[in-house]
This record gives sequence, C-alpha cells and structure tokens, in this order.
Amino acid sequence: MDFAHRQIAGMKMCLNHSQAGIEESLAELEVDFRACVDHPHQHSLHIKLIEHLVSFRWVLDQHFTRVAGEGYLENVASMRPGMYLELREIECRQCQVIDDLDALIRSVRSGDLRREAFAELLVEFGRLHSAILDEESLERSLVEKGLA
Repeated sequence: MDFAHRQIAGMKMCLNHSQAGIEESLAELEVDFRACVDHPHQHSLHIKLIEHLVSFRWVLDQHFTRVAGEGYLENVASMRPGMYLELREIECRQCQVIDDLDALIRSVRSGDLRREAFAELLVEFGRLHSAILDEESLERSLVEKGLA
C-alpha cells in the first residue's frame, strides 16, 4: 500500500470515529425529544434538551470543520481532483444542516411546553437526523472513491 492509500485509510478511520460520535449524539437527542413529548411540562427536561442541542451543534460544527475545508475530504479531493464537485456538494449540505439545526434550537428555546409542540419538534428533528445521515453517507462515499 503506497503512502497516499495509507493516508486515505487513516482519514477513513478518523472519519468513521467522528461519524460514530455524531450518530451516538443523535440517538441521545432523540431520547431527549421523546422525554419532552412524554413529559412536556418538566422544565428540567426542556433545559436538558436545549443544552444537548447546543452542545451537539458545537460537536457537529467541529466534525464538519475536520472533514471539509482543509480537512479529510479536501485531502482526498486534492489527490483526486475530479472529486471537488462532490466535495462542494457536501459542504453545501453541511451549511444547510447547520442552518436547520440552528432553526431547531431557536424553536426549542421558544419555550412552548405543550406536548403537540414537542411532537412537531420531534418530527423536525427526524428530518434533520435523516439529512445528517445522508450527508455522512456522502462523506463516506467520497473517501471510498478516493481509495479506488
């Protein structure tokens, strides 16, 4: 295995580790949302959800910084210049995910403590969750193509 392939294999390992942390956080957030749906008037659950969302936003932003821009995916694309278009698509999706997450955080912070409101937010979170998983799939695909 040459140096470039070892480098990409290392990036793939780091990417997988980072994505596993994102997916674990998503599962924890889903539990938090469901707890708020089940117990909408428990202020402590609402506060916990907000704190987890804000923390997750930071983690996700750090993940995106590591994988795009000057990160893993940029390195793969620099080795395979034909992949820059895919990288730009991933970066656009990352921006949209952060914007959607920010909107969700604003909605949760609005303080509407009705079961129906939390149920609607859970649906929004489900869409965001899917968008994040789709974006991660594109990240993995880019790295896999870089190994080819």
